[in-house]
Amino acid sequence: MSSEKEEILNRALNRQKKARLQAEKILEDKSRELYNTSLELKKVNAQLESLLGEKNSQLQGVFENINDAYLVMDLEGNVIKMNDVAEKFFEFTLEEEDVNVVDLIYYEDYEYAMASFTQLTEKGRFADYNARIITKNKNVKWVNINASVIFDKDNNPIAAQGIIRDVTSQREKQLVLDLINDTAKSILGKEDVNEIAWEITNKITGYLNTDNCVVYLINSDTKFLEPIATYNTDKINDRPKLSVGEGILGSVAKSGISEIINDTSLEDRYISFGKEKLSIISVPIINDKEIIGVIDARHTQKDFFKPEQINTLESVANLVAMQLKSALNLIERKKAEKDNADLLSKLAKSNEELKEYAHIVSHDLKSPLRSISALTSWIKMDNADVFDKDSLQNFNDIETTLEKMDALITDVLKFSSLDATVNEEDEVDLDVMVKEVIHMLYVPLNITINIQDKLPVIKGDKTKFQQLFQNLIGNAIKFNDKENGFININVKDLKSFYKFTISDNGIGIEQRNFDKIFKIFQSLKQSENSSGIGLSIVKKIVDIYNGEIWLESELNKGTTFHFTLKK
Repeated sequence: MSSEKEEILNRALNRQKKARLQAEKILEDKSRELYNTSLELKKVNAQLESLLGEKNSQLQGVFENINDAYLVMDLEGNVIKMNDVAEKFFEFTLEEEDVNVVDLIYYEDYEYAMASFTQLTEKGRFADYNARIITKNKNVKWVNINASVIFDKDNNPIAAQGIIRDVTSQREKQLVLDLINDTAKSILGKEDVNEIAWEITNKITGYLNTDNCVVYLINSDTKFLEPIATYNTDKINDRPKLSVGEGILGSVAKSGISEIINDTSLEDRYISFGKEKLSIISVPIINDKEIIGVIDARHTQKDFFKPEQINTLESVANLVAMQLKSALNLIERKKAEKDNADLLSKLAKSNEELKEYAHIVSHDLKSPLRSISALTSWIKMDNADVFDKDSLQNFNDIETTLEKMDALITDVLKFSSLDATVNEEDEVDLDVMVKEVIHMLYVPLNITINIQDKLPVIKGDKTKFQQLFQNLIGNAIKFNDKENGFININVKDLKSFYKFTISDNGIGIEQRNFDKIFKIFQSLKQSENSSGIGLSIVKKIVDIYNGEIWLESELNKGTTFHFTLKK
């Protein structure tokens, strides 16, 4: 090998040695840096673990020591965790038994609770939910709940949490105030004894959740207690006259001292309850120290009346005493002026009903209707390139229906401000109109509507006829619980008038409620979708056209409404 090549190789070897020494130094430096970083990470992790433990301890302390009930549940309603306040409030011990929030819902508030839970899952929270719950020991309590959804790290909902506040005491106080205020408003200006008494029984029956409430007045000639009104109107004829001093009511009428009797198998000879548990509360109606009657409420197989409820009923009795006395003094004058008084009463009642109805329509129908229209438009615009042709057509149908509903509401509002005059100039094709009404209504897939006869053309106000058929068909849809439901519509031509029939196979109506359902704001089913005005409007429209309306019904088998309209 030449000296030149040898020198080249030596230089290359030296370069490799230097490079290896540099690499070893870099590796040594990096190893030292990684070692120091590892020590720092261990120190930070230790600090984080300490802080996490401290925070968990603090959160657990908040969970256990919060003054209100607090619980966590999964999305199926199964309670995962409760604090001590919640266990005491609901009377459950989570370690010993499984709890589902559905079991805690008071049956009358079930639909409201389900709607609120839907809002919780869709929007992630709800606030100021007020309803009743049933504890393990069957105690009914009012609660105010604020709840929110719990999400995992990927933002998926996994559970829900809520703070529950006991508002039973405040609610009961408010119910007492509402009872007194509502009674005052309902009887203000009324001069008919039976009407005043019916309003009293209506309000008290709802407040006490009692089987019945009866107002007795003392006949000044015979000195007998005479029943004049009961919320359960079918039972009024079962109440014979009682002499003052006879039985519990007679004792209250004679002494003027309220009485309350609980847990008795007493058999009244005027009301027989057999050996059932009976609870009675009776308070006198006193005007200027004169006892003019008695308010009597009673029920069986329910919670006992509470002594404090006597004070509430005495307040109501004092409130109505003067009004009742005044009405009694006006009976003779009212007999002489019967025709005029009946007309004035009818007009006053009609105006009041129309004002209330206009309020309901404007606030409870138009506002959400506009919201639906806006939301529908936004959804369609935002997803125009996603929806297929059929979906877009469905949105168009929704918008068309909303427009029709808005127009109908506007027409009804105009109608509410008018008197009961009959428009006989316009011809209305009922066959076309009823089909339009059905198209506007939401008809579930399990319900079939059959127009069995071609409906006639009739003279009158189209808006009134729309409201008439919409309420009857809508009720038949709403209260049909059958897997295969049906609604049949037919008509008969009977010389000077038409007889229409709308029948269904729904839940039916008890016979004792046949008259009650036509009274304004008297809804047999408590529901946030039912205002209790629909059938009263139906009867009013039939009356305007000099027709009649009646029904046949059997529980769990269905209902048939018959009504007539003149040609």
